[in-house]
Amino acid sequence: MKYKLFLLFLLLAAGILDCQAKREPSWMKEMPLPANNTYIYVRESGEGSTVDEALHMALLRVFKNTASRLGKTFDEAAVLSSLRKGTNYVVVSQQCGIPVNKVDQYVVNLKNGSYWVCVLCQVAAMRDVVPVWDKGERARNVTDDASLVKSIIPGLGQIGKGYTSEGIATMVGEVILVGGGVGCYVAAQKQLDIFKNQDLSNRARTTALDNYNSIKTTSYVLWGMAGALYIFNFIRAYTLDPKPELAFAWSPSLISTPNSVVPTVGLTFRF
Repeated sequence: MKYKLFLLFLLLAAGILDCQAKREPSWMKEMPLPANNTYIYVRESGEGSTVDEALHMALLRVFKNTASRLGKTFDEAAVLSSLRKGTNYVVVSQQCGIPVNKVDQYVVNLKNGSYWVCVLCQVAAMRDVVPVWDKGERARNVTDDASLVKSIIPGLGQIGKGYTSEGIATMVGEVILVGGGVGCYVAAQKQLDIFKNQDLSNRARTTALDNYNSIKTTSYVLWGMAGALYIFNFIRAYTLDPKPELAFAWSPSLISTPNSVVPTVGLTFRF
């Protein structure tokens, strides 16, 4: 029995890891919003015979995209050559004056042996404005691994991603199923004690034995459903994308024009 449980645990762990390896990051489906107005998010992709070559092509497209939007020019061949030589993209960004900050990347091994890389970058929102980069944690799936750990307590992973009602329902459902299983098991044991009472009639003892078998079976069914819900709780917490969280932050700011400075109050919508 112990070996079967251990094997089941290994299969569950392998399934979770496989799901983690294949799942696309959330920013592949929906672009995140910037935390301030000094930068925007850009998503580009590239293909190459190696992961590095594909990454270089994707970053080059980010530079081209940003330069075109800012109205700047740069030597594409020189940038690509620097990246291929191993120069950090931050240094390249400083050299050509096009602010770029890579947040995350997603790699796919294509069937023809080449690689496809998609990158998520933060780039300058306006010309001649030094961007204040955000850490970009919202853009990545850092909450997924944390949600797996939180899901040891059923429903906590969903709650952590903003799905409070679903998390509470999972938690309550788990308590009801486990509690019902325990209650049925205790009731079954009482019927077993009645069956063992030799002072009762055979008919009463037979009825108690039938009740014992049916109630005990019900307890196993409830525990099985609780186990299935517990596994589903892990999968659900991992695959859910974080729910947008409405958070308003008021802060004083200034709007500068060539002829005036206007004091304002900034309103931040945080995801």
